[in-house]
Amino acid sequence: MVHAKCYRSGYPRPRFVRDSFMSLDGEWDFCFDDADLGERQRWQKCGVMGRVIRVPFAYQCPYSGVGEETGHKIVWYSRSFEYRLPKGKRLLLHFEGADYFAKVWLNGELLGAHKGGYARFTVDATEALRRGKNLLVVRCEDERIALQSRGKQRYVAKNVSCFYTDTTGLWKPVWAEEVPDLHIEHVSVLCDYARCGADFEFVLSGCQKGLTFGAELSFGGEPVAYTETAVGTRYGRLHADLTLRQRVLTIKPWSPSNPSQFYDVRYFLKRDGKVVDEVGSYCALVDYRTCKNTILFNSAPSCYFRMVLAQGYYPESGMTAKSDEELLRDVQFIKELGFNGVRMHQKIEDERFYYFCDMVGLFFWLEMPAMYDYTQQGAARFAQEWAEIVCQYSGYASLMAYVPINESWGVLQTAQNQQMQQFTAGLYRLTKALDPTRFVISNDGWEHTESDIVTVHNYAQTGRELALAYGDLPAFLEGKLTGDTHTRPAFASGWSYRGQPVIVSEYGGIACKKEKDGWGYGAPAQDAEQFLARLKELTAAIVALDGCQGYCLTQLTDVMQEQNGLLTEARIPKLPVECIAEINRIKKEDV
Repeated sequence: MVHAKCYRSGYPRPRFVRDSFMSLDGEWDFCFDDADLGERQRWQKCGVMGRVIRVPFAYQCPYSGVGEETGHKIVWYSRSFEYRLPKGKRLLLHFEGADYFAKVWLNGELLGAHKGGYARFTVDATEALRRGKNLLVVRCEDERIALQSRGKQRYVAKNVSCFYTDTTGLWKPVWAEEVPDLHIEHVSVLCDYARCGADFEFVLSGCQKGLTFGAELSFGGEPVAYTETAVGTRYGRLHADLTLRQRVLTIKPWSPSNPSQFYDVRYFLKRDGKVVDEVGSYCALVDYRTCKNTILFNSAPSCYFRMVLAQGYYPESGMTAKSDEELLRDVQFIKELGFNGVRMHQKIEDERFYYFCDMVGLFFWLEMPAMYDYTQQGAARFAQEWAEIVCQYSGYASLMAYVPINESWGVLQTAQNQQMQQFTAGLYRLTKALDPTRFVISNDGWEHTESDIVTVHNYAQTGRELALAYGDLPAFLEGKLTGDTHTRPAFASGWSYRGQPVIVSEYGGIACKKEKDGWGYGAPAQDAEQFLARLKELTAAIVALDGCQGYCLTQLTDVMQEQNGLLTEARIPKLPVECIAEINRIKKEDV
């Protein structure tokens, strides 16, 4: 695997890298605040006492050092750190994920607050910072309520079917970064395959006379482009030509078979010709589009998509991987099993996971964790969180599709309810407005409104049932269900098929009989041999479908009580890896 030049092991933000980095993970003081006394008693000024927790692991998981699954709405964290900030610098504190509502104080001064458990937020600690010891305090509030975006986190007292132990508070890395007073706040990049170029949008912390912003790009150490523009406001745009004019093949697109074909990028901010800030990154030339019912990748009919659904849970540490190596191991395992894509289900994973997808060559879908009830305020909050996530994660080469809604969760009356239909269609258009370069799937599984790909879910446990459901795929897409299909209509009432590509984006879910009680779809396979035979039969039935562009198998690993993974929770294969890879090589002519 070839890394981007900017890669640093353990660095939480792999596409925007500075030399300055101080991890604040590790032991913090911790306590529950069931009576909501903390702010009135000024814990933000004195910190908390009682327990110790290992950040960034939720208190519900054993690896945190607490390991208590009882619901607690309010939790507090505090820790001290020493820092001496040079003149002309600022100290930013980054929280990669705090579920759900977080408030942050430094030395008793409120630095900021954030709602939403899945996006990064940043606070400026400079004005509150003291020389020597500093007290950092965080309060997190997380209700077991259906109106929050929560994904697979339960909001009832106990785990049930495919819903798991909830995750409260700090569950992604916390870190500090030293930046100049005048610095680059954000850069987004969208590559244009047709023009062989990259379009950058940048935001700065401020604006002064004599400022220029620029980007320097290289490919495999070879200079490709250097572009610079004068800055008249805090934001601006820049274009870079990615043509390699000294090469026989002048265009170098990224693909799963050529994941090392990316461009290293150095962003810089100059004042009167002198560099005052610089950031390392990378980008890749890639193109996703459809032509009638076919997915085109880099202007050619794409490969057949053989994806696996992953939940991103770990045996001792819940939704949080313990290291880069643990994230990379999952990505590599998926490739070894013969899949070319992953659908991270109902979770926004650590950015390093998606970085490894780029470096290894693995397509991924970015899916918003669901809320489970619909109100006007809840819908507005959900849309705001989703927009924040899209802006943070857009630009990964391996990002194939956005999934704002899954199976009508949170919009359960979508089939007939006009308001809910307009919500899913609105999320489609919002996502397209923020990133027009990727597919958007409005409501993965069924009851689509506007959607670039039509996806269907089916947990039939025999190939015959799948053939009955989709053997006449045009008829199914027109709303003519045939027999016991284990699915729901592809489109909401009033919406119809417009010739989009089709993917069976959930199937399988095969449980294997085990000593401990577990849950899966259908009757459990009695042994590994029966598991393998059923998996092969189901996969072959999908591959045989005319007009289907691929599948996504449920699922990569067992998760708590859900026992339908290809691997155990500990990532031990239930079947020989090569046997699964062989199934993923089945072609239409073989069935």
